[in-house]
Amino acid sequence: MNPLMRLQRLDALHSLSNRLAGEPSGLLGDALDTLLETTKARAAAAFTLESGLSSIAERRLGDRGGPELVVLRRALSTIAQRALSTRRSVLLGDLGGDREGIDDAGEILALGARAVLAVPVLHRRVAHAVFVLLFDDAARVDEEVLQFSSTIANMLGIALEREQSRHTPLPSNDELAEASRMASLGLLTASVAHELRGPAGAMLLQQEELGRLVEQVTALSDDTDPNLSGAIRELSEVSSDIQTAVARIRDTVEQLSLVSRRETSPECVDLVTVVRDSLAIALPHLERRGITLTQQAEEPVYTIGRRDSLGQVVLNLVFNAADACESSSRPEVWVKVLARGEQLALVVEDNGPGIPPGAVQHIFRPFFTTKERGQGTGLGLKICSDVVASHGGHIEVHDRTGGGASFRVLLTRVQEDSGLIPVLPVRLSKQRVTPARPRQVFVIDDDPVFARTMRRALKPHVVRTAGSASEAEVALLDPQYTPDLVLCDVFLPGRNGDTLHARLGARRPELATRFVFVTGGALGRAEAEYLRSSGCPTLFKPVELRTINDLMEDHVPESVPPHSVRTLHPPAPKRRSSAPPSSGR
Repeated sequence: MNPLMRLQRLDALHSLSNRLAGEPSGLLGDALDTLLETTKARAAAAFTLESGLSSIAERRLGDRGGPELVVLRRALSTIAQRALSTRRSVLLGDLGGDREGIDDAGEILALGARAVLAVPVLHRRVAHAVFVLLFDDAARVDEEVLQFSSTIANMLGIALEREQSRHTPLPSNDELAEASRMASLGLLTASVAHELRGPAGAMLLQQEELGRLVEQVTALSDDTDPNLSGAIRELSEVSSDIQTAVARIRDTVEQLSLVSRRETSPECVDLVTVVRDSLAIALPHLERRGITLTQQAEEPVYTIGRRDSLGQVVLNLVFNAADACESSSRPEVWVKVLARGEQLALVVEDNGPGIPPGAVQHIFRPFFTTKERGQGTGLGLKICSDVVASHGGHIEVHDRTGGGASFRVLLTRVQEDSGLIPVLPVRLSKQRVTPARPRQVFVIDDDPVFARTMRRALKPHVVRTAGSASEAEVALLDPQYTPDLVLCDVFLPGRNGDTLHARLGARRPELATRFVFVTGGALGRAEAEYLRSSGCPTLFKPVELRTINDLMEDHVPESVPPHSVRTLHPPAPKRRSSAPPSSGR
């Protein structure tokens, strides 16, 4: 590189840095001038994202005007869009030979330019603008030009982000307090749900055991003693009432889990069913507010995801749309599920005022809201964005034809037989065969009620218990003890169940394959990832007795050694081409 050119670029960086420290207006145009002065670019343009991708500065595009200039801008914006989609600089070295996807490339070639460089202006992966530079040929775009252009873009990204932050209102103390309360509520409900699952699981097993005892007493009695017959009928009614009460407790625990946003395991879910279940919750609230809800769905359509999380996205978007259109003369919300090829689209639209100009780029940021102060936390759409991103999809916002806003959640479509199953294996008994011999079951749980209940419920199997990971490790490292099944709670005093499993796998790997993890939910990310990668089934409390019996069914492959159970490995997926929650824009 010519030393004079390097000195010129250094001087340009110094001048631009002084400019960025001063008045913010016209920054994109000044940066574009700097790039033209210090590179061999023939022409250039800068595109901003403030109100869609639009040209804000142009240099040396010739004397074209009218339709020709419109076509040229369209070609440049197509290339700019490529840089935005990849968040990286895009270099087209020979536009004459490689113009795929650029229908209007002829207008660029007419300027005498055959090479195009598009450089996105980013700050923390958020795009603010794009520079598009036109060169005579690719030889004029060396590595130093690429690095210099990227440096200019990075400097500008920091300045633009700083300027936007100055005009973004900070959340009030009330809004921050509300967000803190919501976070505390989630933590509280998750803790309560976790604590209730243990007793609820014990009650469920005890009720099943009570039902079995009633059946035995009924079989042993005759009709000659009316008092005994009456007592048996009464006991049977008590057993039925307990079952109803336990079911209500279990439903309450599940509702608490929904409020705490517990992440369930990904599974193959029908998006239409998720939407319908969610709208059944939302409909009464919308009707009370005089808002018409219209549903349109193709059925069934499947995706891989977490049912509870997707339901939360539906509710957030619907209540968000309801808030937006409530002031309309005839407020309406439309919810659609569309399937096109390998993609699914969840579309939620309203006939409200729409998204204000300039707000689209910030609408998914935390605490950003278009509502009046105190009317929203600004977290609803941020939550939706995070959930959708965790599902490998993305969420878009558009102006609705006829007025209002249109939010579109795009997800990957799969077939019903994708092969992915939830972490919780649901295996219903087909025909129970009494085991030829009692099995050895090791229960590791710090809840003594649950442990005692398991000991009684699993008769005639031999059940041994431990209340901590250290106590269990001592027992399982004894070569004389080889249980068929190890029921291990995830959260234990001292070390957790996943740590115990990992330590045991290094010394007695044959026992590690016989683990079945049991949890009350609310798993941390590390524990959840370990359980999914372990190849062992995971049961959520309350555990049904028949599920455990299924795990010990007698019909196991002959290749499996005695004193073992079949572990339920999820098959690999086939690759195929109630008060409303708070929300806020």
